[in-house]
Amino acid sequence: MPRGLRSWLLLVVLGMALTVGLGSWVSADPSVIQPPSGPTSQKIDWGTFEQGPTQPTLPGLRVGAYITNFSDINLLDDEFSIELLLWTLWKGDPDLNPSDQLRILNGIYDGDVQRFERVRRDVVDGASWSLYKVRSAVVKRWRLQRYPFDDQLLRVQVGLDDPFQPVNLDVVPKDPLTVTPSLLLPGWDLKEPQAYASTVTLMNDLGRPTAPGISVRRQPTVSFDVPIQRRSLLFVAPDFLGYMLAVGLCCMSLLITRSRDDLILAAVVSAGGNYVFIAGQLPVTAMTGFIGHLQLIIFLGILYVVAADELIDHQLSHLSARFAQWLRVLLLPSYVGMTLFGIWWIIP
Repeated sequence: MPRGLRSWLLLVVLGMALTVGLGSWVSADPSVIQPPSGPTSQKIDWGTFEQGPTQPTLPGLRVGAYITNFSDINLLDDEFSIELLLWTLWKGDPDLNPSDQLRILNGIYDGDVQRFERVRRDVVDGASWSLYKVRSAVVKRWRLQRYPFDDQLLRVQVGLDDPFQPVNLDVVPKDPLTVTPSLLLPGWDLKEPQAYASTVTLMNDLGRPTAPGISVRRQPTVSFDVPIQRRSLLFVAPDFLGYMLAVGLCCMSLLITRSRDDLILAAVVSAGGNYVFIAGQLPVTAMTGFIGHLQLIIFLGILYVVAADELIDHQLSHLSARFAQWLRVLLLPSYVGMTLFGIWWIIP
């Protein structure tokens, strides 16, 4: 074979080898995007899909409320009932208006316990305005350790049924929450209400993993808060009459020289009966606060009266009659003083 032809063949072979090697290097480089060679199974990234352009964030929905009534404040079942007029403002596409999906998230769904009824829809200043009549029982975890000196917060959280709905909730710019001036709660004073945008944290992915960098899922809500303060003096006489009677019986036992055992026994029964009466009206958590401490003070006072009276009559009177007489004079003021000081000390 001529030398020139062999040179050309050698160059062609070297060129083909160089082309094949360069193609292999390019296909192994992860930075170069290769077109798909055929149908393959791909792993779906739910987080990316959820946050992708297929579900853009919709315009914000603004919410306001006018509370017409509070009722059924139930301390044992941890709930109260509310009636209100709720309105929304939506400036997006009327067909995408999510107002009808609003619900009281901390409400109780049981038959007709919660009612969310739209009564009117108009266009106001270029926005879709909707008015709803709402009635619902609401879950409330009462904090009664300070009873009857407690303050409570009646909170209603309004949100969408679908926690994945990409709608931001906010309050209306003017008068977002108002309580009707004629609303009266027996035994309670209503304070200044507040309304603000908030969130509910869902500590679970609900079967759909979150996007990268997101650890928890947050559902937009609107919170309506109405602080209330108990009129404590209204509850002292009816709820603590047994304790007052027990203290009075102890004072009588120190003044009367006969039939002391009957008076002491009546004081014990009166104090114990009062505790049972309150325990039937309040949850057990209330017994760990002021009421439990008051019960302890009353019973310690009864034991003090019994022990001091027994010691003075049967022990000190044999040693020194004059000294025992002076102690008996001081016994009643000391009992009353220690009891009043103990009660003052535990009042929140």
